[in-house]
Amino acid sequence: MHRSDSIASIGRALASVQAELGGVVASDSSNPMYDSCYASLTAIIGSVRNVLNRHEIALVQAPVPGNVGAVVMETMLIHGPSGEFIGSYCEMPVDTHDSHGVASAQTYARRYGLLALLGLAQGPDDDGNAARNAAVNTSAMLPGSDAEADSKQSRNGRRLASPEVILAEIDNADAERLAAAECWVTTAQLDAHLSARLKGAIAQRRRFLQRQQHQPA
Repeated sequence: MHRSDSIASIGRALASVQAELGGVVASDSSNPMYDSCYASLTAIIGSVRNVLNRHEIALVQAPVPGNVGAVVMETMLIHGPSGEFIGSYCEMPVDTHDSHGVASAQTYARRYGLLALLGLAQGPDDDGNAARNAAVNTSAMLPGSDAEADSKQSRNGRRLASPEVILAEIDNADAERLAAAECWVTTAQLDAHLSARLKGAIAQRRRFLQRQQHQPA
């Protein structure tokens, strides 16, 4: 965290802001891959902006230079009457090195940087913590899978898989299976970070298949 020499005025204003906001931002989005709920950036900004403005606190967020393969987002709260400020940096890894991956990481960094700086939590949220062990409904994405494997991995009539299994499926998919995966990712209303990760894997696999197709026999 970085701050102005004095934070007495902004501290009083932030205490009033926190009293108005309470401690939790309601979740407004779901992540069907991880069976979790989370507060989107839109919901967080919408919840805090008017309260901050009422107490004359400006919110500024901007990316700053950081490590290769990651984005760093600076979040600052500036108290207009006194000029005092507090700020912090939030670094997020970039899973896919394209515009979608960078934008997704920036959105994550904005969400969590702002929540941390304001001392807020979001509603029931496991949007990333237990994700690696979470069960995922992939029946629409993985058609024609082995019946015995389905039986072992099913619960309540659904095929369940971890994100790593899904990525492995994509990495070994043929063109038809890849199209089914792409349709599922597009329509499943996934979290932006996960959607970008899967779309990047699909694009990479499609390029590989195209190169194979054009190789001389």
